[in-house]
Amino acid sequence: MKTSVFRLPLASSALLSAVFASSVGAQEAARAADEDIQLGAITVTSTGLPTEVKYSPSSVTVLEEGDIREIPPSSVANLLKGVPGVRVSESGIERIRIRGEASQRVAILIDGQRISDHTTYGTPILIAPTEIERIEVVRGPSSVVSGNRAIGGVVNIITKRGADKPVEVTVSGGYLGANEGYRASTSVAGTVGNFDYRLGLSQSDLGNRQTPEGELDPSGSEDRDLNAFIGYRMGNHYIGLRAQDYDLSADVYTGIPNFSIELPKRDLRKYSAFYEGENLTPWMSMLKVSAYTQEIERQFRNSSNFGGPSTSTSDDVQDTYGLQASANFEFAPGHRTVVGFEYENDSMFSDKVSTSTRGTTTRVSDASIETFSAFAQHEMALSSALTGTFGLRYYNVDAALDSYLVNGAAQTLSQNKDDRFLGSAGLVYELHNGAVLRGSISQGYTYPSLSQLFLTSVGAGGTVIGNPDLKPETATNYELGARIDRGNLVLDAAVFYTDSDDYITSVTVAPRTSVYQNVNKARSYGFELAAELDPGWVNGIRPYANIAFVTRKFTYSNGYTTADSGTPKWSGDLGVRGDWALANLGGTWDAFLRGESSATQRSSSGAVADETAGWGTVNLRGTVDLTETVSMSVELGNLFDKSYRSIGQIDGAGRNASVFLTAKF
Repeated sequence: MKTSVFRLPLASSALLSAVFASSVGAQEAARAADEDIQLGAITVTSTGLPTEVKYSPSSVTVLEEGDIREIPPSSVANLLKGVPGVRVSESGIERIRIRGEASQRVAILIDGQRISDHTTYGTPILIAPTEIERIEVVRGPSSVVSGNRAIGGVVNIITKRGADKPVEVTVSGGYLGANEGYRASTSVAGTVGNFDYRLGLSQSDLGNRQTPEGELDPSGSEDRDLNAFIGYRMGNHYIGLRAQDYDLSADVYTGIPNFSIELPKRDLRKYSAFYEGENLTPWMSMLKVSAYTQEIERQFRNSSNFGGPSTSTSDDVQDTYGLQASANFEFAPGHRTVVGFEYENDSMFSDKVSTSTRGTTTRVSDASIETFSAFAQHEMALSSALTGTFGLRYYNVDAALDSYLVNGAAQTLSQNKDDRFLGSAGLVYELHNGAVLRGSISQGYTYPSLSQLFLTSVGAGGTVIGNPDLKPETATNYELGARIDRGNLVLDAAVFYTDSDDYITSVTVAPRTSVYQNVNKARSYGFELAAELDPGWVNGIRPYANIAFVTRKFTYSNGYTTADSGTPKWSGDLGVRGDWALANLGGTWDAFLRGESSATQRSSSGAVADETAGWGTVNLRGTVDLTETVSMSVELGNLFDKSYRSIGQIDGAGRNASVFLTAKF
């Protein structure tokens, strides 16, 4: 059992008192320049060109450092829960779902470089939240700019670099009540002459999930992130080196007797180098080149006893090296173009052992995927108010099973190839009074994983066999939206329709045996809204809403179609936030209702596989600027101790309090 470092009742009382301090005549605190709805923020992820969110043809949300520091950093996924259309998978290692799409169809990038993953569970986020400068989230298919696995969308995490002075030391730590755990971090950063540098260490130990019905045992996790960065600037040239050593382990709560899953290792070792050149010629505004190598070690342990004991283990090592280059051109007024290419070589060595009453089977394999792609995106002013964006990407993918031994005996080898073009187009029309209309068509692409293509996996008493004849999953998205930024009103809304085909799923071919096949398709439509109103009330009190409505119809291999695809129709936040000042202290506060509607998931037979009721929790968070160098963030979650569960997830946390302190010197 973990013990709190802070006096939670005292911290909570201070925050609650500050929320209502306007009645004692406190002066209004200075409004933070960063608002949660970042229409003025610059994003590169959506079009490949530096563009204000307000003028992006895509649905994009940017979380700046000011937004991130207001949330106690239990995990990166927790920072994204307030983004419309984004849901967090919390069973074991956290993963991201966007617009109802499973996490294996969401691209997770760190500094624009993809985290590779070849499991059926989806890509985890392998970085500590305290190392993040900003996060850009693009919702909807985005493979023209962001590449593979971007059917649901893209999460691009930009890490911190140096600081504005020669030496800046940051120390932070706190108690995270949902799991009775902690996170602590420290970093040293600075700029000396033309050099800037950063060295950081973060560590967390999150215990079992605490719910109104009791503790979920086991459901804890631990991580450690050690990173280093050094950069050198010479005029308009900038080069940098980065290294990361990240360890993660987690327990999975199954709630099923005689059935357990352990994830003792999901570790990342990554080294990267980059070059950035600005305004190298009158017509080239930016040139970027980066190279990286990363190794991901994964261990999986499963045991069950259904009609007899069985165990399965998997020890995988994924090695990836890649090269990226892009150049921004401005050949004529009103025209901007980005041209780039990516090369990625991804290999996985897998050692799987399964044991049952029928004996023990070992499967040792070595497989690889080599991907080359080139893309171009052009933006042109069609009139003084109308801007068009057009993009194209070419893919060439070559996957191979290089070796495969079952109980020491060599098996038949196989390969898979694909090449194709993907496109996108968007229009942005600026009206008067800070209003912008937008429309876009974009395509998404997810190439099969090495597990789906070549490997045989055993778990929970069943066997799933890879299929080297699989086709990539594809999607086309049609979207209309509007953005308004009039000072007292900020609004970003979109309606969308996504047509997806060739989804990969496992199909039963014999008792307790299934094979991956392209048999499913999905049709999704809905809308998303992020809005904030400033009525001019005292202390900057502002109501806001972050809401998503999604209907996702799923068609199974037998032709059965259902809208009960495991996606809640409604989800999001409704809240009120503001600034506060009391004596010599000041900060922000945010009271919000977070919830989602009921959801049902049906199998191909029409039977209910999972079902949840709608739920909503009342929450309060805020910040306290204790001194010029010390700040505190506080979050009181699920204030009324509501019992709830999101579909496909473990039970939600009960009433909890988190406190996090940060000091910079």
